[in-house]
Amino acid sequence: MTSLLSAEPIAQTPGAALAPPGPTGVSPAEELGTLIGWAAALFYLAESDVNPGVTSYWDALHYITTALSVGYANIFPMTPLGKTIGSVVMTVGPALSARVFDATRETPPAQDLAPVVQRLDAILRELSARPAPQ
Repeated sequence: MTSLLSAEPIAQTPGAALAPPGPTGVSPAEELGTLIGWAAALFYLAESDVNPGVTSYWDALHYITTALSVGYANIFPMTPLGKTIGSVVMTVGPALSARVFDATRETPPAQDLAPVVQRLDAILRELSARPAPQ
């Protein structure tokens, strides 16, 4: 890919890759997996005796993953704890999901803008020299 102002190539960011571990040493994928696993376990414990739609851990996992991705599932929480877990997952989950696929971004090298400014000044001079349309 080349710049519109010159024929010099522009460095491109590599394709999306899984983000590396952060300062804590835990990758966003591990954080997301932990959230899903624990939220499903807690949701199962909160809902299994009350909610006829939650008969196994897999039902709870189904609820958590669909609530995380689209904010809706065919299982509805019935207990206050289940509703709280669902709210937390729907609030925090999308941000964690986005971080999983966020490519590593390095600070681009500083570019010398002098050639761009010179070119824009030349365009401005040329336009200023033209007669105004009637």
